[in-house]
Amino acid sequence: MKKFFIKKKNVQLFMGALLFVILLQSFVIAKLYSEKDDKNYQVNLVKINTQKDSLDFFKLKNDLAAVDNTVRTINNYLKAKNASNLSIEALSRDSLSSSVYLSNQSSRYSEYLVELEKRLQQVPVGHPINNGFLSSNFGMRKNPIPSKKILLASARPLAISSEKIEKDSAGNVINKSNVNVASKNAAPAEKDQMQFHKGIDYGVSYGSDVMCTATGKVIFAGQKSGYGSCVIISHGNGLATLYAHLSKINVKANQSVKAGEVIAKSGNSGRSTGPHLHYEVHKNNTPVNPKLFLNL
Repeated sequence: MKKFFIKKKNVQLFMGALLFVILLQSFVIAKLYSEKDDKNYQVNLVKINTQKDSLDFFKLKNDLAAVDNTVRTINNYLKAKNASNLSIEALSRDSLSSSVYLSNQSSRYSEYLVELEKRLQQVPVGHPINNGFLSSNFGMRKNPIPSKKILLASARPLAISSEKIEKDSAGNVINKSNVNVASKNAAPAEKDQMQFHKGIDYGVSYGSDVMCTATGKVIFAGQKSGYGSCVIISHGNGLATLYAHLSKINVKANQSVKAGEVIAKSGNSGRSTGPHLHYEVHKNNTPVNPKLFLNL
């Protein structure tokens, strides 16, 4: 071996070979690391491309258009009933930065709004009449038409005492305590003439259009004791509305009606003091204040 390295030429040859091996190893190591990074990059790139390629932008556009259209329809429906809901309006302004997330959520938005629109039309929102004013509220009130017994009692003349009335020389009554003694049959105090008003009254001219406040099914159309000509509509979820003192009924029992449809004409039938519309909202067969439903 010593003889081999004695010659300068052999030493140079050996050093050249060693340097070549070192360079070759460097290239191999560099290539391995380079291929590893390429593989990681390719894996990530394929994953991103696959996710983007899975988006159906045409369907996404249609879903967003459906969301926008449904929001607009609901807002117009509420506006027509003089009601509003800022939560619905906020949906139309909702912005989502990720197109992938937006694609997944737009379909859910669309389905949610369609179902919301359906349910909203089953809730008696707004007023059942356009031209009119609120003349009587829900709850306790003085009975506008006392019972027949009370009316007859109040119409009886006051009894005069049988005791002698003393007068002075000028004819003036001296003993005033015996004059105009009230009969025991006189009308009772006002508190006995109070009643519970199950709905609200609208003062309105005779023959005005009465509109259904929600989509539903007519469960009664005809004469109903003190209500006179009356319509009752069931809207599902335990909700029902009642429209009374009508002059004309345009619907029949078991008929399906839509929100805003003219179902009758206002009148003065039944136990009524004058032309008006009596309107009730029932929840699980119990009258509730209709004002709770005038706005959302």
